[in-house]
Amino acid sequence: MSEAPAGADADPFDRSDAIVGRLQHLAELRGDGDLVDGLSLALGEIVDRYEVEGPRHLASEVQELRRRVNLLLQQRRHPAHVEQLYRIAARLSGVLAYMAVNCGRFGSARMHCREAQVLASLIEDGEMLAWVKSTESFCAYYAGDFVSSVKLAEEGIELAGSGSQAIRLYSNGLARAWGKLGDAVEVEQAIERALSLADHQNAVPGLTPALTFESYGKARLMANAATAFLSAGRFDKALEFGGLVEDHVSQSDSVWSRTLVRLDVATALVLQRSPEVEHAVQLGIEALDASADRPIRSIWQRANELGALMESRHRAPSRDYAERLAQWRRSAQPLIAPESGL
Repeated sequence: MSEAPAGADADPFDRSDAIVGRLQHLAELRGDGDLVDGLSLALGEIVDRYEVEGPRHLASEVQELRRRVNLLLQQRRHPAHVEQLYRIAARLSGVLAYMAVNCGRFGSARMHCREAQVLASLIEDGEMLAWVKSTESFCAYYAGDFVSSVKLAEEGIELAGSGSQAIRLYSNGLARAWGKLGDAVEVEQAIERALSLADHQNAVPGLTPALTFESYGKARLMANAATAFLSAGRFDKALEFGGLVEDHVSQSDSVWSRTLVRLDVATALVLQRSPEVEHAVQLGIEALDASADRPIRSIWQRANELGALMESRHRAPSRDYAERLAQWRRSAQPLIAPESGL
């Protein structure tokens, strides 16, 4: 009779405690869903607070969440949760990029955009990739590189198609950059396309947040249209869109939107054929007062542009605005990092 092969007496099945150990680990992986949901809620809560507290106050909170997500990605996770973590990481990096632009930190913004782009590419998140292009265009716009801003917006539009990011890309990106380049025809075409998409998507009529991963609402679109037409020299259209959006910004909690729309309207009132300087001064002072405790780079730029315009054309009637602007600068400058090229 032949001998039994070596090890034949060994039990070929795992011990029960070993199986229980594996089941416990699998249960832990499944339980990661609560942690992922918590991180997603935390990100959403930060976005909701953004316009109330501002980038300087919230950036460290976003950085801490981003570090926490990075640590989680280095550990063994449920495959579905890994994808969710990459999506959250991409959004956190995107939020940091947006905040950096608002603080005038354009180099940091570009680096965070690059990180968000890589993360979104790993999970093939097309909407996030389009959002990143829009934020890169936003960064180039405030850095004064309007040609690059147009190019980046066009790249984003190709990615977005008629999806949720397209309205932002056409209005905040393409139209505003073409406005700075002085091409009113391109501005009009971009705004018409954005309005058509807003109708097609049944966009909300109100003022959606400036920092959002959702589609732009119609009021946000119109605020961008006012800025774009103002830059292109179509002061009539700037005043028209500024008037259309006024009720929405007045009723919203968005201090920045109220400030920026008032600065745009004030500038158009000074530049139109029959200037209304006193009205412009009133709106300009209201804008500065509204944003005194939370200035951002876009407000800094437009407030100073309005001041320079009034100084060159209507120095005496605009003295009150000049004095208020000087006070506002002294308190705002420590909160913003002005860079050259603006």
